[in-house]
Amino acid sequence: MSYRTVEAASFEEYLASDDDSVEDRASQKIERNERLLRFPFSVMLKVSFPELDFANRWCWQNFGPGDGECTQSYSRYRVCDRKDRHTHEGRWASHWFVKTDYDFGFNEWYFVASRDHELFVANIANINWGENFLK
Repeated sequence: MSYRTVEAASFEEYLASDDDSVEDRASQKIERNERLLRFPFSVMLKVSFPELDFANRWCWQNFGPGDGECTQSYSRYRVCDRKDRHTHEGRWASHWFVKTDYDFGFNEWYFVASRDHELFVANIANINWGENFLK
């Protein structure tokens, strides 16, 4: 059994928080709207860093590489072996918004296809800190 701290959240909850400045929240809103043009299906969660890595690994295993700059070199659950700075093209993306606590905060996942979004949502109950953090 592993730790589990994931919480359901929403973009509106992020906007209502005071964890980012008003200016940062306004900028995030604009950037998010741009992402939604390409990835129209999204889900916001509050997760720990290990849960973020665990969920992103699951996405890689089920949907292929995440779109954009690869952050796998920092992941506790690496899927991409490359250590140099590089990007991938994919049908999903992940975006960290802000920390709300120590190693915990808002992250949103985006999907091109509704089916991928539905699979991710169905898997939320399985997101946890993973095998590196067993109780």
